[in-house]
Amino acid sequence: MAPQNTPLYKALKNMSYKELEEIAQEIRKYIFNVVYNNNGHLASNLGVVELTIALYRIFDPIEDVIIWDTSHQSYVHKLLTGRWKDFKTIREKGGISGYTNIYESQADRFGAGHAGTSIAASLGYTLSDKIKNRKRNIVAVIGDGALGCGMALESLNQLNYQDAKVKIVLNDNNMAISRNVGTISQLLNNFRIKKEYTQAKEILKSSLEDSSLGKDVESVLKKVRNALKFSIYDTPASLFEELGIKYYGPVDGHDIKKMEEFLEFIKAYDEKSVILHVVTTKGKGFEETEKSPTKYHGVSRKEPNKVSYSKIVGHTLSHLKDYEFLAFTGAMADGTGLNVLQEICPDKVIDMGITEPSIVTTASALSLGGVLPVVDIYSTFMQRAFDSLIHDVALQEIPVLFLLDRAGLVGEDGPTHHGVFDIAYTRLIPNVEIWTPLNAQDLANMIYTSVIKGLKKPRFIRFPRDGETIEIQNIIDNLQIVDGEWKYLKMADSGIYALAVGTISQNVYEALKDYNVNIIGVRSVKPLNEYFLEILEQRAEYIFVYEEGSLKGGFNEEISKLRNKKIYSFGVKDEFVSHATREEQLEECDLSIKAIKENFEKIIGGVKTQSSKKREIKK
Repeated sequence: MAPQNTPLYKALKNMSYKELEEIAQEIRKYIFNVVYNNNGHLASNLGVVELTIALYRIFDPIEDVIIWDTSHQSYVHKLLTGRWKDFKTIREKGGISGYTNIYESQADRFGAGHAGTSIAASLGYTLSDKIKNRKRNIVAVIGDGALGCGMALESLNQLNYQDAKVKIVLNDNNMAISRNVGTISQLLNNFRIKKEYTQAKEILKSSLEDSSLGKDVESVLKKVRNALKFSIYDTPASLFEELGIKYYGPVDGHDIKKMEEFLEFIKAYDEKSVILHVVTTKGKGFEETEKSPTKYHGVSRKEPNKVSYSKIVGHTLSHLKDYEFLAFTGAMADGTGLNVLQEICPDKVIDMGITEPSIVTTASALSLGGVLPVVDIYSTFMQRAFDSLIHDVALQEIPVLFLLDRAGLVGEDGPTHHGVFDIAYTRLIPNVEIWTPLNAQDLANMIYTSVIKGLKKPRFIRFPRDGETIEIQNIIDNLQIVDGEWKYLKMADSGIYALAVGTISQNVYEALKDYNVNIIGVRSVKPLNEYFLEILEQRAEYIFVYEEGSLKGGFNEEISKLRNKKIYSFGVKDEFVSHATREEQLEECDLSIKAIKENFEKIIGGVKTQSSKKREIKK
């Protein structure tokens, strides 16, 4: 039932419940086929099909403001708001985004790829509507995993104080990517699984149907209801209502008719902000996705026999399990490879949920307590902890090992998830080290060294969303103590030098190995290698710099200080790189093997350079 001229969300309003069930199944199959055979977020979107249908039967995504938190679960929203045909292009270069995007559709009211922003954005829309005298519904759809974010909790605290009337739909599936953690999640889970509350309400309601006590009994019923909410059961009601937010639920998020009843009610409710607790099943509709929602949270094409750098991290830390350290994750144990360590030594992994600033500060204090913290967070998410990095770690020069996963270009997730700013935002912080391993063994060695030898100051080890065709056991068998010194990958009788930061050196070497050029693998961005800087100062005529990160604020700026050199830098320009495959993005940023070779030939051409052997290094 593909839409014709009328947007599908409008056509929903005229459908029977049987037809709605049919379209729900068609949507679910369409999403499954597109994502499972391509890439994208699968389980989270399968879980919100009926929720989205019911929501758009009651609220209008164009006339009202509906904000999807994190927005990785917005695929149904996209299908209902005019992107049915384009959905097959999701996350492809030139296709539609895997997240909401204000440039893509009027229905996408706020772009997001990081969790916890929806309530703050809803508050902003509410304040603007007051000034503009607009009357419309402001709805935030937030997952329970995102509700524990600092931003979400801070914004909840503001709603009543700012007299904002936001309608919050809490999608409770007990999952973020991994299982949810924290007290709020436990409250929701406790309430969700207790049937007594709903049963008690039904018994009271039926007993009062023939009563002549009227309003007095209704008053009594209200008191009994509140007593049930606030005393007998552990419920989230008191948490929200103490903040001045009316709480309703829980309601089955796969029952469209029941959902509509609740949504109609909160739409009409205009006294203050209101939260509707909706219970859904992540991965709903397919046995394999329901049983393994974490596995099918995101689906991507994987190269056979290629071991990810994330898994290298997990296996290396597992090998070091007898040493005194604690590894921290922000709801990403599987994504960072820490699940490997977690499975054999669960006490070694601390999952604090999506709370990056708190994780960094907690890790800092752990270090002061004498235990080495290993903070394993995606580069893009570490941006949220920038103040904590400066104020709570670097200022006090506290030894913390930071593993920046997904540093560089990440492919189809696009600009919200690229880790291209970490060199720029860590390089400017005093008292830190930034190590950039050249390959899988180098990454494992750097982690091994950091744990065995300990740290004297904060250390960042950055590595991309990539991997290598290697044997894990071979990596473990060859672990050794290393430093951050740069390395010659190729020496030549030439004044041409190519500096490659981290693993992108593999592309640089492959592209330039047959040319008369010195290739240097940069293994530390901070501190710099003084020995090699002296060589560059005295021998180099042409210097090519390659880094999988932002050129503004990047490593290349250190090299640009060298005088009387012709310097060419390649990396991410002053722009956001759109979603595409990682290979396409590397090509766009002149970091693919083909682009490196073509640009090198274009610049050097037939240029003759002095032989570096004919010039002595000045002592």
